[in-house]
Amino acid sequence: MASLFGFGERSTPGRRPPPGEAEGRAEMQRPLVNMRTRERAAESVITCCIGSMKVVGIILVFAGIIMLLHPGGGNTYTLVPGAGGGGASSGGGSGSTPSPGGPPNIPIPTGPEPGRSSPDISCQRTTIPPFQKRTDLADGTTEMIIVNNEFSDGVVFCRGPVENSMNRVFLDKGLTQTVVKSEFDCSVPGSKSATMYGEGVPGGTTLAFGLCKGGSVSLYVAPDGGWPSGACWYQDLESNKRVSIAKGPQYMSEVEFTIEASGRGAVWYDMSSVEGVSGGITMNYTDDTGKTQHDVAVPGRFQGDRLKVVPAPGIGFPTVLSDKNTLGSCTCNVWDKDSAECNSDACYAGCPGSLVDNPCGQHRCRKFYAQLYQDPTSYCGWLYQAQAQTYCWAMDEWQCVDQNCGYGGNNQPAADCSTELPDGAAANTYSCGHGSNLPAREPGQFFWTDGPGCKDKMVVGVPTNPAPPRFGGRILISFENLPWLHE
Repeated sequence: MASLFGFGERSTPGRRPPPGEAEGRAEMQRPLVNMRTRERAAESVITCCIGSMKVVGIILVFAGIIMLLHPGGGNTYTLVPGAGGGGASSGGGSGSTPSPGGPPNIPIPTGPEPGRSSPDISCQRTTIPPFQKRTDLADGTTEMIIVNNEFSDGVVFCRGPVENSMNRVFLDKGLTQTVVKSEFDCSVPGSKSATMYGEGVPGGTTLAFGLCKGGSVSLYVAPDGGWPSGACWYQDLESNKRVSIAKGPQYMSEVEFTIEASGRGAVWYDMSSVEGVSGGITMNYTDDTGKTQHDVAVPGRFQGDRLKVVPAPGIGFPTVLSDKNTLGSCTCNVWDKDSAECNSDACYAGCPGSLVDNPCGQHRCRKFYAQLYQDPTSYCGWLYQAQAQTYCWAMDEWQCVDQNCGYGGNNQPAADCSTELPDGAAANTYSCGHGSNLPAREPGQFFWTDGPGCKDKMVVGVPTNPAPPRFGGRILISFENLPWLHE
C-alpha cells in the first residue's frame, strides 16, 4: 500500500467495478493493494530515494523493501509467532507445503530518528455535530473531517500517489489553499512537515497532520475535484519519533478511498486490515441529502491463544499481525499448479502476483482463506466474527460459498486445475466463479451454471468496499482506540 506498499499509479476507483460491470471484466484489481503496483512502487523508491537518505534511513527502507519484494512477502503480514499454517491446507496440485512462520525479526530503534525536529501537534478538539448541509460551502464541495480518537497524540498521514491529483483538495472552505506543496505536505524534501514527521514518497502528495488525542482536522474536496487511490493511516507520536511510516503504512490498519467528481462519480472506500490491526477505524460518508453510508472496523479482543498483540517489527507500536506476516516467504516467481514452491501456506497467505494473476493460483489463495474463515481463532475468522467491515487479505472483496470455492463440482473447473479455461479468462472471476454461466473454453459450454462459487463479501449488510454516489456532503474518518491492544 502507499509508496512502498502499493499506492500505485492506478486511479481505477475502488476494488470492484461499478455495478453491472463486474462479470467478465479483464482483471479486476485493487488499486491500493495490487502486488504488481507494489513492486513498481518499490522500484521507484529505490531509484528516487537512496541518494538522499542517511545511513540509518537506508537500512530501514531496505529492510522494508526486502520484505516487500520477496515474492511472498508483499506487505509483510503475520498471524502469530508459531502459528504455522493454521491448519489450512488448500489441496490440489501438490498440496500445501508448510513454510517457516514468525514475524519479521527487525530490531526496534531505541532513540529518535536522525535529522528530525520536534513535532507541532494541533489540539483542535471539536465535537462533530450531526450532519447538516453547509451553506458556507460551494455547492458540491465535500468536507473531509479526520479525527484522532486513538490512545495517544499522533500523526495522521494521508496519501495521494498520483502527481498533482490532489490540486483540487484544499485546506480552507473557500477553496483557495491547495494541500499540494502546502506546509502539511511531507513529500516535499526538507519541508517543515517532513522534518517533524518523516519524509513521504517523492511524487504525488503525502499530508502529515499532527493531532492531539481527540484532535481533528478538516479538508475540502472541490466539486470538480477528486482524490484517486488515496489512503490515510495513524501513527502514535512515540513510535513516529523513532521510525516514521510517512512512506507507507506497515503492520497497521488503514482506510483507502477514491473520490470522484461530485454529481458525476462516487466515493469508493474501504478499511484495510491486510497489514494488521493496530487500532480501530470508522469512515462514514453523508451526501447533501443526508443519506449516510457507514463503515466500521473496531473489533473486540480475539479469543484463544493463536493471535497475539506484538510490537510492530522495526517500529514498536502494538499490533495484531495478519496472516501474511507470520507464514514465512513465498518463493514462487512463476505460477505452476504442481510446484511445491508455489503451493505453500506462505504463498496462499500472501498471494503475490505470480498467484493472483492466474485463475488457479488465485483460486488456491481463496480456498486457503475460505478454510481460515471457518476458524474464529484465525485472523480472518476473528475479524469476521467481530463484524469488522474490513479486508483481512488482499482479495477479500469476495467470499467463497463453500470450502471448495467454485472448483470440483458440477459444471465447474476441475479441483486440480487441470481444466483448460478460455483465452483471456479474468483471474478474479474465474478463480471462484463470481457470477453464473461464465463461458468455458468449448464454444457453447459454460461454467457455474448451477450458481456462483463465490459472492460479494458482506458484513452486517455492508460490502467491504462501498461506493455511494458523491453529492457534496461530508466524509468523516475516525481513528479509534482499541484499549485491549494496550493492556
